[in-house]
Amino acid sequence: MKKILLIGGTGGLGSKIIKDFENEFECISVGSKICDVTDEVDEYLGSIDFDIVIYLSVKNIDGLIHKQTNESITQQLNVNVFGFLNVLRSCTPMLREKGYGRIIYISSILSKKPRTGTGIYSASKSFCESIIKTYSLENTKYGITSNSIQLGYFDAGLIKKVPKDILKNVIDTIPQKRLGHPTEISNLIKTIIDTEYINGTTITISGGL
Repeated sequence: MKKILLIGGTGGLGSKIIKDFENEFECISVGSKICDVTDEVDEYLGSIDFDIVIYLSVKNIDGLIHKQTNESITQQLNVNVFGFLNVLRSCTPMLREKGYGRIIYISSILSKKPRTGTGIYSASKSFCESIIKTYSLENTKYGITSNSIQLGYFDAGLIKKVPKDILKNVIDTIPQKRLGHPTEISNLIKTIIDTEYINGTTITISGGL
């Protein structure tokens, strides 16, 4: 049975997704805090065995770019960028040795369609989508595939913090006129895991946005 390491799996979206994997995979779920410090990531990932990494950790502090503070920028970059890079650097040697791996980075539709107040978050997602492409070039020959998934608006996670009137306006912009279901994300992840030829790309699941 393949083992999934779900980083950021303790939140609303992650906890729902992981239930869809329990019958097919052995799942290890950890919070985001471990990613911020490289030494801690190295120590933790070196102590467990896994085949698949799903990076779901996210930090978004809404605010106009000129009003973002050094602290708010650092907090977002630590989780969204440096945390992901720390995980990649730590897990790659083991996956190369195995000759098998799946890296799945959970991105956002905001990376290509940003909204006011999401500048740091949106840019960090774009950065990691680019990293995924380069990572695939470096590691495909070792049996490791890497892909990004751009999420639209789903009925879990950060969307729960959106006021109802704004949420209604968001749903009105979605061609399918509804929020996505977490199971639809799980189905896509399973397809990526099973399909080696999906590699080095970004897939959007957004209801047509």
